Amino acid sequence: MKNVIIGREILDIYDKYDHDFGLLDERWASERDRQKVTLEQSMLFSEYVEKLQLIKHNAISLDMKENVLKRIAEIEKVMDDVVVEILRKRVLGT
Repeated sequence: MKNVIIGREILDIYDKYDHDFGLLDERWASERDRQKVTLEQSMLFSEYVEKLQLIKHNAISLDMKENVLKRIAEIEKVMDDVVVEILRKRVLGT
């Protein structure tokens, strides 16, 4: 069974705050939302999106692309499959 750290609720908060978890630190941000997202979740989520954006570029070496794809696969192990599918469609258009 998959140990899901990043589920749909985290994606919803990410969307609510204009794709920027940093906005959770603002005074006007909901305390409830702030408590729902851990540092680990925000870091993994952000890293995942960055890695997806990186593999879109043809200007990276095969070795680097291979390492990025391995890391993407590692992060996906702790993500809800629905979240993975949504983010891949958004970032990669697949």
